Amino acid sequence: MNDEINESRVDRFKDKETNINYDLVSKLQSKKNKLRSKLKEKGILVKGATNDYDNYEYFSEAQYKELFTELFCTNGLEFDSSEINVQNIDGTDKQPFAIFVTMEYTITDIETGYSIKSIHSGIALDKGDKAIYKAKTGALKSYLASTFLVATKDDPERTDKSIKRTERKVSSGTITEGQKNLLKTMFKDNPNELKKILATFKKKNIVELNVDEASKIITNKKEGKVNE
Repeated sequence: MNDEINESRVDRFKDKETNINYDLVSKLQSKKNKLRSKLKEKGILVKGATNDYDNYEYFSEAQYKELFTELFCTNGLEFDSSEINVQNIDGTDKQPFAIFVTMEYTITDIETGYSIKSIHSGIALDKGDKAIYKAKTGALKSYLASTFLVATKDDPERTDKSIKRTERKVSSGTITEGQKNLLKTMFKDNPNELKKILATFKKKNIVELNVDEASKIITNKKEGKVNE
């Protein structure tokens, strides 16, 4: 008889604990959904940073942090991150430093203290000491974008031809700073070769090249091909 009473008390306790956990999860999920709604109201987010070398726009880490600091605060959520693992991997000749990082992200309901954890990874290459920073940034962006469905202006998957993609726009004189510096370095010891190549494009100076022309010269030089 006593055993049956004890088992009944245990079952009621488990049911109560289950209901409490469900309530906590429900409250946190509700706040996440409100955050998504606020994010949706902002519409498609305009990318505010530019990669000068490859000539494309992107939504920067600073933009993500500014955006989500506001959203987390207004929705009663706290965000934390911690590094779980960092692994050095093989890089390339141009970018010898390569990092694979695993991060753990925690969202906590300030009201209840209940939290949800999620693990995301990032990988990056760099010619200097910024590989780990880039990898962490990539992991953070991946987590925020996939968890809260962040919509940015020119996503790679979009095929709407009416959308003008900045990275595809080419006009006279649009060579990037990165391309200029790379060309100067490549032809530092042989400026006459560069002059001959520029002449084939009917140009007198590298600043007159457009992105595609500069890219062709750089690619041919790397592969040892004759620029035509």
